[in-house]
Amino acid sequence: MATVVRLGVRTVGGGCIPVSGPEIGYRYKYVRRSSTWSLECTNDDGPVWFHGEHQGPLVNEDLFVEDRFCNSFPVEDGTIAMPGL
Repeated sequence: MATVVRLGVRTVGGGCIPVSGPEIGYRYKYVRRSSTWSLECTNDDGPVWFHGEHQGPLVNEDLFVEDRFCNSFPVEDGTIAMPGL
C-alpha cells in the first residue's frame, strides 16, 4: 500500500521575509528499506512543494537546507516547514 505525502517548505530570513535560492532536501526514512531523497530549490513565489508516493510505511522525514540538517518531522500529509536562515 502506498503512502502519499505532500510537504511544503518556505525558507525565511529576518522578519519572515522569503529567501530564494537555497537547495532544500528531504530524506524519507522507512521501516524496512533504505531512505530516499528529494531535492528542490526555493524561489520568492511561495513554498517549494514535495509530492511523493512512497511504497512502504514512512517513519519520518529529515529536512536539510543546503548541507545543513534542520529538523526531523513525523509523517503527516500537508506539513509546511519554515526553517529560518
